[in-house]
Amino acid sequence: MRPEPATALDLWPALLANPSQAQETLAQAAVETIGPRAQAWADGIRATYPNATTEGLARLATLRFTRSAGLRAGLGAIAGPYAPVALLVAAAITQAELVLHLAAAYGRNATDPQRVAELVRLVPFEKRWLAGWAAVRLADRAWPGVSLAASVLGSRSAADSTAVRARRFYRESQSSQDSGSS
Repeated sequence: MRPEPATALDLWPALLANPSQAQETLAQAAVETIGPRAQAWADGIRATYPNATTEGLARLATLRFTRSAGLRAGLGAIAGPYAPVALLVAAAITQAELVLHLAAAYGRNATDPQRVAELVRLVPFEKRWLAGWAAVRLADRAWPGVSLAASVLGSRSAADSTAVRARRFYRESQSSQDSGSS
């Protein structure tokens, strides 16, 4: 029997107790929470379209989550004083969803604990996003709307970069498995 996915309140004690392990803690929560949805998505697509290729599923997941990144960033950019936090959280969630959906597309079990290490490796925790947001907000004073446009384009670009890394990683690891090495 699988444990219940962690809620945000369940994560606080672990994050406060060991902040240096925050990325791993959050990755574990993502695998527990998002992993089953990603696996169900890939299984459902394969059942509906039995001739769908792995690369087709990967392209579909990439398109879905790069679009989602732009939409979430647009909404996060208008969050007022909470915008930097909203954008950081939205980017992290979107990229975790993307990587787990790509893992499932490439035939990996998206709920497997191995995905935690892959998330840590493939989803960058960018502290510079907050610095970038501050710079964009300053520019927004001179040119209204810059923060919204920069947030949308930057988030889509970041999601696309994550997709490139993840697809390369899963494609190469799939080739290694196919050739019989580990």
